[in-house]
Amino acid sequence: MYRKWNFLILVMLIGLLAGCNLMLPSSSPVVKVDKGIMDLEQWDFYKDGNIRLNGEWAFYWNKHYPRQELSKQYISVPSTWTSKKGVPGQGHAAYQLTIQHLKKNTEYALDIPSISTAYDLWVNGELLASNGKPGPSKETTTPFYRPQKVNFFTKDTKAEIILHVSNYHYRDGGIWESITFGTAEQIKDYSFKKLTIQMIIFGGLLLSGLYHVVLFIQRRQNKAALYFSLVCLIVCIRIVVTKDIPLVNFFPNIPWVLIVKLEYLSFYTSVPLFCWVLYTLYPAHISKKFCKYFTALSIAFSLFVILNTTNIFTHSAIYYQIVTIVTIIYMSVALLRALKDKQEGSLIVTLCVLFLSFTVINDILAANSMIQTYHLSSFGLFVFIFSQSYIIANRSSRAFNEMERMTTELEILNQTLEEKVQERTTSLEKSTAELQNLNSQLKNLSYIDQLTQIPNRRYFDEIFEQQWNFAIENRGSLAVIYMDIDYFKRYNDMYGHEAGDQCLQEVARALQDTFKSYGGFVARLGGEEFVAVLDDINTDYLQTVCESCRRDIELLKIRHEGSLLCQQITISIGAALIMPDKTMKRRDLIHAADDALYKAKDNGRNQVYVTDEKGILFSNSK
Repeated sequence: MYRKWNFLILVMLIGLLAGCNLMLPSSSPVVKVDKGIMDLEQWDFYKDGNIRLNGEWAFYWNKHYPRQELSKQYISVPSTWTSKKGVPGQGHAAYQLTIQHLKKNTEYALDIPSISTAYDLWVNGELLASNGKPGPSKETTTPFYRPQKVNFFTKDTKAEIILHVSNYHYRDGGIWESITFGTAEQIKDYSFKKLTIQMIIFGGLLLSGLYHVVLFIQRRQNKAALYFSLVCLIVCIRIVVTKDIPLVNFFPNIPWVLIVKLEYLSFYTSVPLFCWVLYTLYPAHISKKFCKYFTALSIAFSLFVILNTTNIFTHSAIYYQIVTIVTIIYMSVALLRALKDKQEGSLIVTLCVLFLSFTVINDILAANSMIQTYHLSSFGLFVFIFSQSYIIANRSSRAFNEMERMTTELEILNQTLEEKVQERTTSLEKSTAELQNLNSQLKNLSYIDQLTQIPNRRYFDEIFEQQWNFAIENRGSLAVIYMDIDYFKRYNDMYGHEAGDQCLQEVARALQDTFKSYGGFVARLGGEEFVAVLDDINTDYLQTVCESCRRDIELLKIRHEGSLLCQQITISIGAALIMPDKTMKRRDLIHAADDALYKAKDNGRNQVYVTDEKGILFSNSK
């Protein structure tokens, strides 16, 4: 079952990654801008596709328009100004690029991302686009973010592109992301694909966020649904204020400062909420104190953003990014521990969280101009939705099956109750007594041990009787296995009853998983004692099952310093195997298994003893 889910998740991830690849232009790493010139003689747009104008652009610091060759420098695009030695983060500059060997009388286009923080664009001496208002000082500069597509016709075989960029309001200026160049039709198609992928991710996150809000409203104890819905909705806000900034299309007069603050606040608030999502899933492996401290730190960063101007609070990003990377490492280690302990859904959650962590680190490196790539964190969260859906579906299925079982039992009891009431309508006292008796029966019908959530003694007795009769009828074998946690009283005395209850729960889950894999079932008799039944097996198979149980409990590595045997929890196992007939009694098999358990405990504990009618067949004692 788990392999099937893992395969489906892998297929979905590959499909989503393939869809994300539609955003990438088909750019050759060989053709780059060199000393302010890009030669496209060997480039065929209809065959090779769009191209990114990456490489060395001519750069004129503190110049409005490139006229003086003496002031010419070269700067890598994409990059920030501080990446070039001697250039501060604030000021203004001109970028110049000449593209050679274009086709005459052809309509080309530029896909221009957000540039920090205002610019004018000239192509062949003609002003074609502006973003904000660039100027030589803070007072004359108006910042704004608006990705644009700019079309132009070529009358000649070359095109001169000049960008005058100003930044006096952000921590760093420059062309941060790649400018994509191609024919007008190709750029239109490329922009449409980008926006489509972005809106698919936005829609998926929005629907998931609203769905989890409804889940929380229906059941207020489900804090994981609340945290996850907030993460989805906050990331939706981040999507519309970053990259292509769709928010500007709906609110063209929105203040630039508000866009930047929403971008930073969405980052500073979504990360701690995501940590709380993981904590609610695996509280035994993720520290609650760590989540609280990280949340307090994130609140401090958020207040810093709210109370300061952009050229001050934007410097906080690098520090929060470092804290985020540390948090990612901690959460990854915690999830790997949960995976090792075979927690519910831990494999799929770990895979999706690791993928999300990769996309977040990718965005952090890209934001600091350390790598040239696309922002993928929203896509990573979109993938993580699948792990949440898997866990929710799994839990809902179990709850539905339990509801069906209880509904069937209730219908049977209601029928019995109606019959009893009809038979005893002549006496109110008898009816009342009968009703109380039926309520008592309903209470006693529970087959599940409340602490360990595995079958209890009553369920074992009924199933054992059925399997005993079945073995007699089909002339098959039947085995009973008794198990006892070694020195458990010392464990309770040393660690307390709460820790003892947790220990019993972990041991019960491990035994249940083991016996399920061998086609049997296990029940709790009481205290630290467990019993299991296997049918239609031979002695070798029974030996293998018992030794597997003993070894699986050792692998839990539950520390037990009070044990006189070793420093961790162990169990002693006694088993008996017979081929019952009508002359035998069920208690004889149970007594034989119990005697084998006492032999295992008397001979040093953490032992396995198996008996049949002839005596001891197997023991792992040394």
